[in-house]
Amino acid sequence: MKKFVSVCHIGAGRIGFTLEFDKKRLKPASHIGMWKKNKQVKLSGICEKKKIKKIFLKKIPKETNIYKNYIKMIKTEKPDIVSIATWKDTHFEITSKCIDLGIKIIVLEKPLANTLKQAKFLIKKIKKNNVKVLVNHRRRFDKEIIKLRKLIKSGIIGEIIQATSYYVYGILTTGTHLVDTLRMLLNDVAGDVQSVTGFKNKFGLYHPKDDENIDGVLTFKNNLKATIQSLNIKMYDNFDIYIYGTKGKILITGIGRSGLIYKIIKSPEHKGFDELDQKSKKMFGPKPRNQFGLLANNAIDCLLKKNVKPLCDDKDSFIDMMIIDALLKSSNQKNRTIKLKIKN
Repeated sequence: MKKFVSVCHIGAGRIGFTLEFDKKRLKPASHIGMWKKNKQVKLSGICEKKKIKKIFLKKIPKETNIYKNYIKMIKTEKPDIVSIATWKDTHFEITSKCIDLGIKIIVLEKPLANTLKQAKFLIKKIKKNNVKVLVNHRRRFDKEIIKLRKLIKSGIIGEIIQATSYYVYGILTTGTHLVDTLRMLLNDVAGDVQSVTGFKNKFGLYHPKDDENIDGVLTFKNNLKATIQSLNIKMYDNFDIYIYGTKGKILITGIGRSGLIYKIIKSPEHKGFDELDQKSKKMFGPKPRNQFGLLANNAIDCLLKKNVKPLCDDKDSFIDMMIIDALLKSSNQKNRTIKLKIKN
């Protein structure tokens, strides 16, 4: 076995590196941060087109070479793993080229590509070249959310009958994380999403110029319905998920950091009625988990162990893209319900 795993990283912007300097964030908080911290890794090269500020350069290992051209970097360093944290419009081109250059493990910021056509092309290319792509939908790499998925499957709150959820700052930017988390938590008990109905949020909530706030209804295979609703990040950040079952309720709150469970009790006010207890029991939180650490370890295991799979792969990212695309189309077509053909 090799003494270390050679990694090259492309893109030293916010999620690529600079979030590492946010004093409040749990470290590692970026791609470069997670590779620096992992003792199995040698960070061989970093590619960034823009000039990296001196304050950031000081935190890059001395043995790490800096490049402006990622193709030259890969050909020179010959890494085992490449991670990509560039602007979303570049993901398709860079990922495709990395495959051409023989890279077998790719860690990629969401989304997989800019269009469904590009994503379909990439999926075929990934399969043909026996490549493993790990897409950073962050809750897939959260140990507590992974445990929660198993608990929901085991029936901790009985049969799931309804879910409602909230996000901020654009359906493509943040809403996609919410869609992916709902799929992750509910797929085992409800199947995948079979149809969607989308609605434009008309309250003028803050969002990126090229990314609207869309509300919607996701209908799963067993007819379970989950709503997604947008809020205003200028007022407060939010990532809440309420899951209702026949035996209680689960609330994921605190931007996903905390999980609470509410059991059913006899009503203290109405004879003959049951209700949800106002007192919750903590399942996890409120401290954040080392999601980047699990992402790095999953990538290394995918490289070194044949039977290990990405916790979130190219196909999951493609399905998320399909759902978002359908929500946008529905919102532009008088809220028409759009059916999806998702193959599990």
